[in-house]
Formats: sequence, structure tokens, C-alpha cells
Amino acid sequence: MRRLWFGTAAVMLCLVQALAGWQIARADENAIGEKLLPKDTLLFFTIPDVSGFKEQFDKSSTGALFRDAEFKPFLDDVKKKIEELSQKVQDELGVSIDDLLELPDGEITFALMEKPARKLSVVLMVDYGESKETVGKLLKKMHEALESEAEHSKEDVDDVEVNVFTFKDSPPENPFKTLAYFNDTSYLVFSSEVAALKEVLDRWEGDSDDTLATNDVFKYCMDRCKDESGEPTMKFFVNPIGLVQAGLNMAQAFQPQVGMVSPFLPMLGFDKLKGLGGASYVNTGDFDSVSKTFVYADSPTGVLNVFQFPATEITPPKWVSSGVSMYFGGNWNVAGAYQAIEGLVDMFQGRGALARLMDQAANAGPGIHPKKDVLDLLDGKFHVVQGIEEGDGDEPLTQKFFVALAVKDGAKAKKLLATVAKSDGSPVESREFNGETIYEVDLPGGDQKVSFAVAEGHLVVTNDTVMLEGMLRGTGSGTSLADSAPYKKIAKHFPA
Repeated sequence: MRRLWFGTAAVMLCLVQALAGWQIARADENAIGEKLLPKDTLLFFTIPDVSGFKEQFDKSSTGALFRDAEFKPFLDDVKKKIEELSQKVQDELGVSIDDLLELPDGEITFALMEKPARKLSVVLMVDYGESKETVGKLLKKMHEALESEAEHSKEDVDDVEVNVFTFKDSPPENPFKTLAYFNDTSYLVFSSEVAALKEVLDRWEGDSDDTLATNDVFKYCMDRCKDESGEPTMKFFVNPIGLVQAGLNMAQAFQPQVGMVSPFLPMLGFDKLKGLGGASYVNTGDFDSVSKTFVYADSPTGVLNVFQFPATEITPPKWVSSGVSMYFGGNWNVAGAYQAIEGLVDMFQGRGALARLMDQAANAGPGIHPKKDVLDLLDGKFHVVQGIEEGDGDEPLTQKFFVALAVKDGAKAKKLLATVAKSDGSPVESREFNGETIYEVDLPGGDQKVSFAVAEGHLVVTNDTVMLEGMLRGTGSGTSLADSAPYKKIAKHFPA
């Protein structure tokens, strides 16, 4: 089996290595991945135009770095290492590294589909353009590597010759028992199932109505990930529930009890997660790259209801400085999340189970009811900030965090903190600052403190005392993040 995996891995390595960044141009406008794959494709990844990707990368600041004189010694060292390996590659594969780097001349697409039923098949499509001789040498090496490990046969599908290798000693539990490919019109297409190749060949003319490109969920995800800078250099799409279900279908053949999982998927609401898609753009003008991802959930239920984020305008508050390392803000439907969790707990533990747990918690310790006194107090909007504080001399850098949760009633939030601080055995200390109370807890093993306070309608938890005190004074630290030029550039890409 070592020769088997060497031969297969060698060809795949060649394709991936070539994918890593060298010239490619679309050979046929119709021959793009989403038009060659069935509508129910489970996973899809494509770089439709690697030459365009390379061109845009060269124009980016990262590309300019590779041309910088100070970077040249490093590149020269890399080239020497490549030259040392070149002869070994030539001896093993019959082609040079330069040949490999020039191999593709079109799109590269990877996909997963359930073809035939209850079998997950892999598809890899590469347009190699004018590199026919190189591809011929690689395929010859692969045939030689598989000669003693697999039975070779050929099939004719729509006037295209399909080569099929059936592994001789494949264990019964191994779902991948074949390797098939065809080589047509400068396209090399591999798959673990002949049925999957037939699906591709059925759409080879690019005019089928049953393709991933016509899948409504796929189209919606791609539309939401468009960017004004132009066409994406990379696209991906996943059908999460379909992928999980296909995996369960395969597993059932060897472990029938796995089928017991399937009924729980709709009960937990996972069947509503229809798709996850995204696109990336290189050298967009303001940025080296922009990536967008969209999650498509149809009328969420169950677990998905925990993650409801109602659309609203979120802008960094004035107390968030432009000097922070990271800012994240959102609007979480806390009440909806609690109801979803309550429904799930009660489904398995009986009606009222979670409510009883909340009541039991309220009767212990300081007498705080997790839902009535904490969750019901939260408005849903939140802000998370991270920063770095440099140490003095040889002291290490300190990671700073700042979490601010909007509350409906500031007075109740202050009462909540006071109750916790006054409870028996509480390690919380308090101090007054600018007319407000700051509660602090020493962290073990160091000289850091975590501070709690209510400021500007937010319940704050942080180890950044300076930022908290600035917030309580009503003053920021320099220019606010929302007013900074870098943030405004990024904000243009936020969904409307």
C-alpha cells in the first residue's frame, strides 16, 4: 500500500503545489466548477482564476514585500533549497519542479457529493492548459505506482475514457475503494467514485439546469458575499446538514446504531442550517484581501435559536480608543437564547426543569436568580475589546480585555454587583472613583486585578483599569475607534 499512497499523494501534491500560486487562466467560460457539479453538492471550494489571483497578489503590499531588496536574501535561500530538491523530484516523478509550477492553466475545484447514494465521493478538477506533456508523465507514474495495488479498468462515458483503479486489499470499513479519473479538453478530473465523474460529465457542456450554480441557497450565499472590487479569487460553499447526514449514512453501513442520531438533528434544529458560503478578494484597493462569509439558516429552531443576533446598527462607542488591538460588537437576543435553551433542557428533563434549576440557584449563596436578576437585566448589545500593554524593562506584555454588556436598568445592575460584593466569603473589594463604585478581585498567581463596574449603561468586566476609569470619567484615550480612518475603511464592507 505504500506505493499506492505514494503514487496518489505524488499527483495530488503536484496539483496542490501548482495551486499554491502560479499562472493559470480560465480556458472555457462555461467550464467553471459550480456549473459542472450537481445541485446537491455538499462541499465546494474553487479558485476560478489563479493567474488573476497571482496578478492581484503581485500588486498587493504582500506581493511587493517579496520584491523588496531586503527580502531577496531569504528568497535566494529558498531557491537554493528548491534547486537541491529539483533533481530528486525529477528522478521520482519524471518532471522538474519548474514543470510542476507551470502545470495548471485554468480553475482548480474541490468538491464532495453523495454519489452514489450512501457514499461520500471526492472530486478534484484541474485545468492544466498547455501542460499536456507534464500531465502525461505524472499519470504514467501514478499508473506504475498503482499497478500492483489496484485493478485497472476503463469505461466510456459520453465518449470520454474514464480510468478506474479498484484497490485490491481495501479493508471493508474503508469507504474509498476506487480511484477514477478522466483527462479531456485540458481538464484532469479525479474522483473516488465513477458515479461522481458521470455527474460531472453529464454537465460537461455547461448548460445543465441541475447544477450547484442553480442551487438557491448557494446563489444567495454568493450574492451576499459580493464585493464591489470585482470577481472573487476564491469561493467556497458547505451544506452542513447534508454533509453530516451523508456521513451518518456511510457510517450506518458498518455501525447501524449510528442511525439513531439522525432523528435528533431536526429535534435540535440543525436541519434548518442550509448553507455556509464565502468569497475572498485580493488587492481590493484599501486592503490586501477581503473575505466575506454568510450563514444561511431557514427559520431557526432548537439550538440555532440560541444564536439569534437581530440586525441593528453597531458602532464602537466613543470610549473605545483607536489604539485597541481588537474590537468586536454585536446584538444578541438573550431572551430568545434562554427560551431556546429552556426548550432543549425541558425536552430531555421534563417540563419546568430549567426553571427549577434557576430557582435552586437563587436559594443558594447571595440569593441571586440567574435569569431574573442577571439575564433579564441584559439588553443584548455587547462590546468586546482587546489590547496589549507593554511592560517596564524586561517585564512581559500584558493582554488586556474589556467586556461591556448593555443593561436595561443601571440601578439594578449596581445593586447586583453590590449584592455579590457583600455576600459571605466574597473576595471582592470595592473603591470609589468619580462618584461610582469599582469592584475588584485579585487574580491568583500575579498582580493583576479584574474589575467590575456599571458605566454608561453597561455592565463592565475588565482587567484594563485605565480604560474603565476613562469610561467613568466620560473621556476616551485619544481618537475613538469609530472616528479613525482605518475603521471607516473596514466599515464600508459591513453588510447593510
